[in-house]
Amino acid sequence: MRARALVLVATLASTVALAGDNKAESDKLFGEGLQMFTQKDYNHARMKFAEAYSKYPSPNSLLNLARAEQLMGECVDAVLHYRAYIALPENPRISSFDRGSATIKLNECLAKIGRVQVNAPRGAHVTIDGLARVWTPGEPLDVPAGQHRIDISFENLTKSRTTSPGEGEVTSVQWEEPKPPEPPPPVKPPEVVKPPEPPPPPVVETRIETKIVEVKVEKPPEWKKETKWPTGKVVSAIGLGVIAVGSFIAAPSFLAASLSNARDADNLSKQLGSSFCNPTGPNVNSPQCIQLQGLRGDQSTFGALSATFFVFGALSIVGEIVVLAAWPNVHPLVTATGDGFSFRF
Repeated sequence: MRARALVLVATLASTVALAGDNKAESDKLFGEGLQMFTQKDYNHARMKFAEAYSKYPSPNSLLNLARAEQLMGECVDAVLHYRAYIALPENPRISSFDRGSATIKLNECLAKIGRVQVNAPRGAHVTIDGLARVWTPGEPLDVPAGQHRIDISFENLTKSRTTSPGEGEVTSVQWEEPKPPEPPPPVKPPEVVKPPEPPPPPVVETRIETKIVEVKVEKPPEWKKETKWPTGKVVSAIGLGVIAVGSFIAAPSFLAASLSNARDADNLSKQLGSSFCNPTGPNVNSPQCIQLQGLRGDQSTFGALSATFFVFGALSIVGEIVVLAAWPNVHPLVTATGDGFSFRF
């Protein structure tokens, strides 16, 4: 299969110059290849696409050739043709989507094959498993994953190497013979350590000392109980105080707004006359009467809000007084004090 792929690539390179006169035949072969590709006959589809490309170098034939080889499992050949497609110059028949799709498929193939980096003198000839390969220093060679024999020939001397790259791996082979591992350093015999001499027996000296111990009796502590407000009492007192302050600030504001609307309504009513906006009269829907009704309505609304906030403020003050007077305090802290010290429990 590998030999046949190389023959196909050589055929492509040798027939591109004559492709311009065979476009019709190339289109026919391409259509047959598409039909076989649809039937999942990838081997025959591959041959049709290769022959179509040899008749006329259409980018579509090259892309479908690479795709058929990929689906056959011939990813090494597919990588060669994907790269050739991506390297084509700008062409109206190659969209950026097609070029990007080919790049994705190329990476899929590269993940399934191995690559071998050959480190040899420039001008050396390389064969892999008996097949000559075009080798450029510094560029890895694509191979199927698994074990391979690499023959490197240079100046009438051939050296063979064996390597086994896995899928997506790059291994390397060297022209130079690998250096043998350096021998381990000699092991020094353990030094004989002379045991230390035993210390002389200790000298025991007996002394009898008399000490006078002074016992000081401290004054018994005095216990003091501390009073503390519970958290709920503190929060309730602060909340009711805030409500009272806010209510007594808002109530005069709404009262002032209500009085202002009342004055404006009285002035407008005097200007129009007492009977101008009679509900049964003809002027009830006039702009002046609608404005007067709005002022009276705002007067009523603001007056009600003012009274409501006055009531909220008064109730908040009463509630705060009840909380401060009726909510019992707690005694969580007990302090013991004596001469020069204190404890808190």
